[in-house]
Amino acid sequence: MPVKDQDIFNQIDSLQDHYHNNIYNRYIRKAFMHMSLPRSEWDALERLTEKSDFYRIQGYPYKELYEMILAAATFVHHAREEVLPNIKNLLAGGSDTVFTRSDKSGGSDRILRDMAINNFPANLGVFSDMVHELYVKVAALDKREHSGGKPIYERLPELKEMGQLLS
Repeated sequence: MPVKDQDIFNQIDSLQDHYHNNIYNRYIRKAFMHMSLPRSEWDALERLTEKSDFYRIQGYPYKELYEMILAAATFVHHAREEVLPNIKNLLAGGSDTVFTRSDKSGGSDRILRDMAINNFPANLGVFSDMVHELYVKVAALDKREHSGGKPIYERLPELKEMGQLLS
């Protein structure tokens, strides 16, 4: 039985907007190239963070949605461990020349980049909270819909590391 709950869809929409505006934006994106996140995790994260009419129509299969949420949590963990401590160094190398060449407005692009870098820790924390909230809502719905049997999340042992990844 797929997830077609409007509250879940709204939560995913908010998560997608926050991810694209504050996490994976043009100022920060380059730093993620240095993360050791497996390709399969990137693919699952992309499925969660990209707008998809397919999921709106068909719903999210529980197992697939949990995999996407776990990928987002894994992303948060890697970003905190690998990007956050070095973000200024990761984004400083040679990027000033790119920004000054394309910036006709006297440095506003550089100011926006600096703001994105300085706000990244807080924005990553908000994203982490959003992923956790989505997981809690999906698990609650899963438990309600599978009240006669074992919920899907109990069948996926990898979800037990969710708390560690998001803290």
